[in-house]
Amino acid sequence: MLPYIHQFANFLRVHLDSIAVGLVATLLMIYGASINNYFKRITKSIPFVGRFILFVVLCSVGYAFACSQMVRLLKMGLRQLSDLPLIGVVAGCFILLAFLAKSGKDI
Repeated sequence: MLPYIHQFANFLRVHLDSIAVGLVATLLMIYGASINNYFKRITKSIPFVGRFILFVVLCSVGYAFACSQMVRLLKMGLRQLSDLPLIGVVAGCFILLAFLAKSGKDI
């Protein structure tokens, strides 16, 4: 059984870029609307044009920067795990995100 676990963990290591992007993108999809609503609340005193510019900056620069840094940190953390913990963490994260999406009515 150990060779199969090692082989599957190596498969996951080869695809850590895609796994990290998938986890971060799903997380942002689930909580993106809440982030946008919070941002809208804290900028409601600013005139429309200023709010619009800040929203464009949030979406284009803020989300891109946050996504790139979260993917980088997630990959670094996952790379350090041994075979069995890597499989468990990746599976657990996707299952946790599925439950979060279901509880948030995204599914």
